[in-house]
Amino acid sequence: MTHAPDPSFPALHRVHPTGWINDPNGIVRTDDRWHVHFQYNPAAPRHGDIRWGHMSSSDLVSWRPEPDSLVPRPGEADAGGCWSGVALLDPARDGAPTLVYSGVDGVDDEHARVMLARTSADMTEILEPGHVVADVPEEPRLLGVRDPFVFEAFGHRYAIQGAGILDADGTDADGGAAPATPALLLYGCDHLESWEPLGTLLTGEDPIAGEIAPAEIWECPQLVQVDGDWALLLSLWGRRGATEGRTSRTVHLVGSLEQDEEGAPRFVARTGGPIDSGPDLYAPQAVQDRENDRVLMWGWSWEGEGRTQEQADAQGWAGCLTFPRELALENDRLLARVPREIDALRAREELVIGNAVQVGAPPRLEVRAPHGARVEVLATDGGAHEVVALDGALRIFVDGSLLEAIGERTLPHTRRVHLADGERLRISGQELQAWSLCVPASSE
Repeated sequence: MTHAPDPSFPALHRVHPTGWINDPNGIVRTDDRWHVHFQYNPAAPRHGDIRWGHMSSSDLVSWRPEPDSLVPRPGEADAGGCWSGVALLDPARDGAPTLVYSGVDGVDDEHARVMLARTSADMTEILEPGHVVADVPEEPRLLGVRDPFVFEAFGHRYAIQGAGILDADGTDADGGAAPATPALLLYGCDHLESWEPLGTLLTGEDPIAGEIAPAEIWECPQLVQVDGDWALLLSLWGRRGATEGRTSRTVHLVGSLEQDEEGAPRFVARTGGPIDSGPDLYAPQAVQDRENDRVLMWGWSWEGEGRTQEQADAQGWAGCLTFPRELALENDRLLARVPREIDALRAREELVIGNAVQVGAPPRLEVRAPHGARVEVLATDGGAHEVVALDGALRIFVDGSLLEAIGERTLPHTRRVHLADGERLRISGQELQAWSLCVPASSE
């Protein structure tokens, strides 16, 4: 695995040494390899000229970079960027790998078109370039629409897009922009080349969805079956968050799919809550791993509130994906587990002294904490400041600047921790075990 010689660089999570990375996209397993795409700008650690980067793995721990996949094309509907979407194996085309994504034109990027492209069997070459299969809906109060997700239910294939509908034309009583209600637009797409609008799967007017997932646009919707129930993952977007360069949070809804009088699916929310308790996860993508009867989820981790654009420019890279997480539902709570494959990253057991383990830069560490843990940064002058206190039984992974804490019965926690020169990271708690981490020898 090639990576930049930067102590903050998350070398176990990111194979591209430079440039900007955000949303995980187009995750699929084919021919015993996992293919993970992501929004990528190789030219700079800033969002712009977004294409799909691509990496693949046979074991979920040893990743190799693949040729970039979708790229913006002048004069086409994706001239402004190839934004979020999914990958699937199309049975109508003998299992041909197919990419479904948001194409933005660089003029009105809030209103994306659904585009479809076909790849080679190993997903390293685009055989049929992207073309529009669903245009921007003719809704005059449409604030934005993007991020297609394809699923199967009731013997048919459907798709949803995240959207927001302005509550009124023009401005509100105070002269500001009119508020908007989030919505999931629904399509029938038994034939992936032909998308039929079917209204909405869910809107923010639903009282449960409106309370748990307040937003102006629901981004990156993911609808998957977890432990026999339906879980809907939503990333919450608002115009204030976009202006500040930050979106707010990511949540889930648990519920059921029912059919309306026309036979189209409708999501009936029962409950829900956050997906992650940390500040630095957004836009997760979930995929059914049918071979292993599980659902895996990757998220995007940005550089953290304390990291400036100037610091990102200096390091030459920004953003990474999380480790895959195995989703579980218990008593209507969406939890995450560590996939068994991640155990292969352990190199050797480390000494725990005085109920604490310390590590300098670059930290590559797993800590198992059966009762909770406290994470601190130790300064060169001997001072310390707490990063976070975590409850419950946890597995804490630190890879450069990325910290992921994943518990059996608690929400996972994702946070960026950039150590300055000479600083050390300390994790303390009772009955800790710790291991250094490294990428195992490749079996490819």
